[in-house]
Amino acid sequence: MEHNRKEVENYLSSTVAELLAQLTPEQKPLWGKMTPQHMVEHLIVVYKLSMGRFSVPVVSKEEDWPKLKEYLMKDSPMRRNVPAPNGKSDLQPLRFADLEEAKQKFFAETETFIKFCEAQSEFIANHPYGGPLTAQEWLFCHKKHIKHHLIQFELIPDYE
Repeated sequence: MEHNRKEVENYLSSTVAELLAQLTPEQKPLWGKMTPQHMVEHLIVVYKLSMGRFSVPVVSKEEDWPKLKEYLMKDSPMRRNVPAPNGKSDLQPLRFADLEEAKQKFFAETETFIKFCEAQSEFIANHPYGGPLTAQEWLFCHKKHIKHHLIQFELIPDYE
């Protein structure tokens, strides 16, 4: 995995920024009920989770973690309409004034995470399904997760 780290960092900091620049408040998702702003704010929250700024319970069984971690590390599409780990399907209240402010916060959080990952690659934070992941593993997980939401809003094509 190490040999792909810089490529993934570049994808998160450059490619994703270019793609999100095309996202408008009016865009509708292919699935789910998130608005564009909810999606961007959701991605910010997952960055914070991966840096240990807050934690959530792991809802999967420990014996399933190796299989789930393998799935999270693989560059393949995520399942759609995965329920929130807390079992609630309500949208979270928006934290930012508009989509543009959320995007700017997301870009800043991306850079914060990349620096964090470089400085503390072995830091461990729980993924709600995959169990304990190092910051390095979270890096690959973020790429998979963000691509999932880029597909959701048709910013990139679906892939196999």
